[in-house]
Amino acid sequence: MTGGFDLRWVADSLADPPPEPGVLVDGLVRRGELVVVGAPRATGKSWLVLNLAALVGRGDGYLLGALQVKERTPVLLCHGETTAWMAAQRWRMLLGEDPPPLVAELFEPFHVGAAKVRHEFHAPDSSERWSEETTEGRLDARLRLTVSEHNFGLVVMDPWVTFYAGSENSNDETEAAVSMLRRLAAETEVAIVVVHHLGKAQEGRDPEDLWRGASRLADAASTRVTLLPRYSARDAEERGLSEEEARRHVRVRVLRREAPTPGFFAYLGHDGWWQRTEGDVERPLAGDRSRPISDDELALALGADGGRWASLAEAATSLRVSGRAARAAIARAIEAGLVVEARGKGGGARGFVLRETTEEDPS
Repeated sequence: MTGGFDLRWVADSLADPPPEPGVLVDGLVRRGELVVVGAPRATGKSWLVLNLAALVGRGDGYLLGALQVKERTPVLLCHGETTAWMAAQRWRMLLGEDPPPLVAELFEPFHVGAAKVRHEFHAPDSSERWSEETTEGRLDARLRLTVSEHNFGLVVMDPWVTFYAGSENSNDETEAAVSMLRRLAAETEVAIVVVHHLGKAQEGRDPEDLWRGASRLADAASTRVTLLPRYSARDAEERGLSEEEARRHVRVRVLRREAPTPGFFAYLGHDGWWQRTEGDVERPLAGDRSRPISDDELALALGADGGRWASLAEAATSLRVSGRAARAAIARAIEAGLVVEARGKGGGARGFVLRETTEEDPS
């Protein structure tokens, strides 16, 4: 009998394991996977995707201060609600004059959706005819062409509701639309991250019950990330947090098919960078990530790391400040002769070395 399913025997898989897709962000996404991020409105989702794009475009750093970026690849950030001028302001706030070289933005609308299609059938002898209606996915062909042309390794769609042309509550239509994204991911090895809104009520419910619309969107993802308010209104009031400040504190819940990724707490700094926080500490680990760093503090931190930082992101992580604050501190230290610039960790990244540990050629 021919024409059946294409099977793979377990013995063959064990003897010749299929190649593992490359990891873009440890504990979050590999190439060819679909990730869905869900959070309430005004929680900082757009800042999160800017953080993700910047870090993957550079090829180092920690998303949310916890998930390590493992590979540098071109990123396409598709804005559905953020305008070009607003995005430019946010990028300048995050990165100053040092943008990641491999991040592109798209503000032109496109759609992924589904359509009802009726198929006509007839018996071989034409004795009987019938028709069936199916739901088939649709994807703007320009997205595939753009991904292939620029070899994007990561595409981010923010938010889903802007790009999805279908009934939000229909699992059939959502399944058909998502299948198009998964096919694109599988055929081009691009990772796709979709940002989605949660329902209005976030307290007293399990995170998996909070996703708005059809459940198929979240269920189809390789990784599902849910951001939830860390503090209730009462908790925030007891801690003296304003409503705006309380929204910056979230619980991060990660459901991943490959292996568990432990949940943690995170905080959106006033510089636009997300970072991890500990336990019940209300303040982020770094305190004020925009605080100035003295030459002595920088030298001590750099010395503790062996006298070398392979990138600006590594410096910011060690100093526990924003990239902008780290950049300013390093510039002052270079001017003072305490630090010299050296070859960084791949991809043209800038590294930094204590002058007393360098030889004539710091590279």
